[in-house]
Amino acid sequence: MKRIAFAFACLALLQDAAAGPLRDPFARPALPPRAQPAAEPTDEAQLAAQAAAQPAPRLRALMVTPGRALANINGQILAAGEWFGDYQLIKVEERGVTLKKRGMTSVLLLDESRK
Repeated sequence: MKRIAFAFACLALLQDAAAGPLRDPFARPALPPRAQPAAEPTDEAQLAAQAAAQPAPRLRALMVTPGRALANINGQILAAGEWFGDYQLIKVEERGVTLKKRGMTSVLLLDESRK
């Protein structure tokens, strides 16, 4: 009787495994495609429209290790030199990042009060 119950339990486990592939719980989720810098608009109205359409960058998280530094800006994981819309990430430090947009440099600090 115990063998029959064990056999049915094994069959149930095999059917669950055959239903679909197992997902790696440690796999990183797919990242959205990175936006390339747009061509420089010449008209002031075009500049204003682009500025209104693009969300302001918000620093969500930082990861700084001796060999690598990453920043999460509006949900995108970026390293130094990569682009976020019209912004280029220049430097990643322990408390914030330096961004550059059309020749202007700005610093975003990590807001540790929001948790």
